[in-house]
Amino acid sequence: MGLTCYDVMVPPEMQKTIHPDESIALAFNIIKGSRARFLPVVDADGTYVGVFTAPTLLKLILPRATTIGLNDDVMRVSIESLSFMNLTRDDFEQQFDRLKTEKVRDNMSRPTNIPVVAPDTPVMEGIFLIYKFKRHVILVEPETNRFVGTISANSLLDRALS
Repeated sequence: MGLTCYDVMVPPEMQKTIHPDESIALAFNIIKGSRARFLPVVDADGTYVGVFTAPTLLKLILPRATTIGLNDDVMRVSIESLSFMNLTRDDFEQQFDRLKTEKVRDNMSRPTNIPVVAPDTPVMEGIFLIYKFKRHVILVEPETNRFVGTISANSLLDRALS
């Protein structure tokens, strides 16, 4: 039998995760401390809920007016430069304080942007999904919806080719 996504995954004990009711500020600290690009969002019983990403965190730091229309297929307003805006350390700290009350659950990535597969999915399909979505793939047990692990280009290269 060929390699499966399970064979090349980052196991859950090595993958930083976050609970959906935690604050964005905690997600920021985990991402900063681990240098992760994403955090699988997992309930207390291990059920996969979604993903919180570093780009989402950056979007939350931007002034809301700059992100209007970004989630649409076509931006309504084109902003060529934000050089007219400033961000001081005090501004950043105020933004960060606001993030202490916002929940991860309300700021997860859109599910259509996050590929999810079963652990026994052939690794070639995992490679294709990483290429297609330009991001990690989440492994979830189909019967229980429990988070199993993740695969990324790095985990694939580390585990399959070593």
